[in-house]
Amino acid sequence: MLKTRILTVVILLPFLMWLLLYAPHEVMFVALAISTTISVFEMSMMLQPRLDELFRNFVFVDNTSAVPERKNVYHAASRPKHYVYLASFCSIVMTTIFAMSVYSDLVAGRGTIVLGLMLALLAAVFATRGIEAEMARVLGFVLTLVYAGFPWLVIWDLYIQEPASRQVLLVLIVVWCGDTGGYFGGRFWGKHKLAPNKSPKKTWEGAITGLSASIAGAIAFHLFYYVELAGGVVTAVLAGLFGGITGQMGDLVESVFKRFTRVKDSGAILPGHGGLLDRIDGVLFAAPVIWFILYWAKVFN
Repeated sequence: MLKTRILTVVILLPFLMWLLLYAPHEVMFVALAISTTISVFEMSMMLQPRLDELFRNFVFVDNTSAVPERKNVYHAASRPKHYVYLASFCSIVMTTIFAMSVYSDLVAGRGTIVLGLMLALLAAVFATRGIEAEMARVLGFVLTLVYAGFPWLVIWDLYIQEPASRQVLLVLIVVWCGDTGGYFGGRFWGKHKLAPNKSPKKTWEGAITGLSASIAGAIAFHLFYYVELAGGVVTAVLAGLFGGITGQMGDLVESVFKRFTRVKDSGAILPGHGGLLDRIDGVLFAAPVIWFILYWAKVFN
């Protein structure tokens, strides 16, 4: 398993660096659109069947009947099948959002976010039979778009703001350093459980080591890669601190989703690693926070 994980990294890392540093914007856009579609698809395929199962077992009381003897009539929710079609539709919605927001500012991005949510709600309500099933669709689609879709818009915005994708690289460095530091810190010094009901293997020692590594990685990236961040080292420290915290929290959030849906991995697209969401769960949470820090650093400098 470890050899497979290492081999996957050795193959994909040079390609990722080429995408970020040298690929034309159009190629990078296609890569991000594909990543968004895969993320949304994985999340929908994990979440939707579990919500269907829960809502199928839930019944509600219909007290609207005017006939007294017909009150308290119970209706069981239907269980829609064809999850793959609904998940694919959700992925197409997010790809459409990307297509509409290429080279656009954040105003257009906000508009497409609302569009995506409205399309998801329409699909959930009108492509499904049964009130409970419709609510399962609504919850699943909206949560999927918010968690697995919208953060990619932030990553795209970070990409087009800086030459050579330096802000995206900063996000990746913060999360990767945090993951690596957390792994070794937990392995060698971990004793106190961080969140045993969410991720039993994570420890406070690993979290602190990972956070320290995220801060150090952000500072080193700023100093040695010659990235001129507004606010200098202070901004790098803030990006490492809050990006590292939210990156670790993102990992815990995905652990909750996987435990809720009773799956080990979000998918199997990356040999030895699982699904794409298993590798970028921290990035999806850290990217908006680092974007926020970099934005306000520019405003005040």
